[in-house]
Amino acid sequence: MKRLGFDLIILGSPVSGKDTQADLLMSHYELKPVRSGVYLRKLRHNPRYKQAFSQTYDNGLPIPSKIINEFITKSVRNAPKSRNLVFVGTPRLKNEAVLLKKLLDKKKRDFFALYIRLPDQEVKRRSLHRDREKHDLDIKFIKSRIRYHRKEVMETVKYFQKFKKITFINGNQPVFRVARDVQLAINDYSRS
Repeated sequence: MKRLGFDLIILGSPVSGKDTQADLLMSHYELKPVRSGVYLRKLRHNPRYKQAFSQTYDNGLPIPSKIINEFITKSVRNAPKSRNLVFVGTPRLKNEAVLLKKLLDKKKRDFFALYIRLPDQEVKRRSLHRDREKHDLDIKFIKSRIRYHRKEVMETVKYFQKFKKITFINGNQPVFRVARDVQLAINDYSRS
């Protein structure tokens, strides 16, 4: 397998296929996954974080940035030199993106971000057909996630746009077409 030559950040609407695209890329490139969703699902069962989750995540709100920033810092600090990182679903908030960029710059690691877009109706449809969490079946929770993304995550997207480090991908198409568009975006960035 070959290296990308830069770290990759995959952001997107809820249930847009971020993990699926990361898995497909990891089958072609030397990438170490940095998955905030997996990390948070593990952390959720830790008694130390129970209150933070019940006040935020369980109500469709973001987990405190302090927890995510610890995760980002540890992930970059422990990044292998022989592999690029693929951040899946993180950073979501602008302050997390600023921290990540600062850490990557300090280690002289280039990065590129992708944002997989989905219309709200498709987010609702996919969420209701998802097995992962019982919250995904609660329409109020789903609407809260959509509002949060529109307000907060788009600030992160704007931050990456300032550096010309992000491309938008249409996630409302078959997986293989999304994968094709992701690969085209990576190829374009590699040539720039």
